[in-house]
Amino acid sequence: MLPTTHIAASCLLTSYTINSGMGPVPQAAVLSGGSLLLHYALDTIPHGYIATPDTIFKKVLPTLIETVPGPLIFIASALLFGHPFLFALAAFFGLLPDLIAMLYHSRRGLADKIPLAAFLHRVHRKVHWFETDHADGSFTFLFPKNPLLVGEALLLFCIVTVLFV
Repeated sequence: MLPTTHIAASCLLTSYTINSGMGPVPQAAVLSGGSLLLHYALDTIPHGYIATPDTIFKKVLPTLIETVPGPLIFIASALLFGHPFLFALAAFFGLLPDLIAMLYHSRRGLADKIPLAAFLHRVHRKVHWFETDHADGSFTFLFPKNPLLVGEALLLFCIVTVLFV
């Protein structure tokens, strides 16, 4: 899934917990664990990609499409609902598996030193059941990316509509 989808989903989760009556510690726990689990749940759905680990931050347009809309949704959510710390916490945990995957791709030695990173990365690769990992670190996809990107765009539209309407 695109980072935007994960951020929007974590913002939606946060918006539902704000007026739940939970105390700050249980709310932080729900948002941390819930956003992480929501990332894995969304990633079980076959999805396309715009930027790959080899192109992200190297090609301008794919990088902008991947990285700009999510923070805008995050900022709008924090401004509309308040509680920017809770939105930031949820967004961080909603992106954590992808951040670890990027770290594994670029700085494997550093990633191996982070507690639980190897476990979270293995889980992340397993939920991506529609991708085949290769020994050189690359992967291939079971489905063509463009129809999946359209499906993800529709899902994102639904999440954002529920969040802001």
